Amino acid sequence: MKIKPWLMLMRPFTLIAPFISIFFGVLLQLSIYKSLDIFWQNFDKIFFASLSLSFAQAVGQIMNQVEDVEIDRANKKGYRPIASGEISIEKAQLMALILSIFTVIIGFIINTYYGIFMLAFLFSGILYNLEPFRLKKRLWLNTASLAISRGLLPVPAAWCVVLPEHVFDKIPWLLGSVIAIWVLAWQNTKDFDDIEGDKKHGIITPAVYHGIKNLSFIILILSIFAFILLGLYIKLGLFPIEMSALFILFIPTAKMLHKLFKSDFSPVSLENNELWVSFYLTLAGFYIISAAAYLIKPYLSLFT
Repeated sequence: MKIKPWLMLMRPFTLIAPFISIFFGVLLQLSIYKSLDIFWQNFDKIFFASLSLSFAQAVGQIMNQVEDVEIDRANKKGYRPIASGEISIEKAQLMALILSIFTVIIGFIINTYYGIFMLAFLFSGILYNLEPFRLKKRLWLNTASLAISRGLLPVPAAWCVVLPEHVFDKIPWLLGSVIAIWVLAWQNTKDFDDIEGDKKHGIITPAVYHGIKNLSFIILILSIFAFILLGLYIKLGLFPIEMSALFILFIPTAKMLHKLFKSDFSPVSLENNELWVSFYLTLAGFYIISAAAYLIKPYLSLFT
């Protein structure tokens, strides 16, 4: 059996950010509550929790390809395993089922809260891909649903892994809201190369409806609003000052905006385009930098 088509089916590059969101989300929580000493004794739990969310994302990717075989071909993505015939729809569905079972079992083994979050992530994939919901084809509901599942919820989910009693604290939900607005803007990059095929099959993405030129201004406004919201949370004392480190991410965001307005988003070997790759890398950066801001704080105090 060839392994490569099965890996491609899960689209592994897209699984990095969800893994990082849990792993570094837990580090952020433990740093805030000065409980880093329990990190290593919970490492296996944290690792499998991170893997669980990655697999939940993989399920969504598989469902998307199962439902979009003709759309993928229309969008010149006939190299994908199902569209190319390397993997049958039935086998892909079985793979999605196995990953779903793994996700749910691991989620509830960790604790009830985390299990519920895993169910929520899997359900979001159903809402996005399958009829009668099929949010993928519904203008802005498509991108908004992904902003919730990939932006708002991962940090609160991470809060459940080791210290679940803090899941309703304000910090994870507020941080998630900032990330969600940013994702609402830049998730659209995945659709830039698919406009003709999506339009043909009735998938009304913001890129199809507004066109890239008009959508670029919407992305600009949402990007700025995400960082304004971050600053507002800090100003109101809802966020600790350490979260100001996230303003570093305005640099890659500004570079992405520059490329966007120059229409400089050439294709890449990973799939889609350069802006889509930058989207996923910067998304991972939200989790890494927020945790790093706390992790390096004790070392900074040595120089003050």
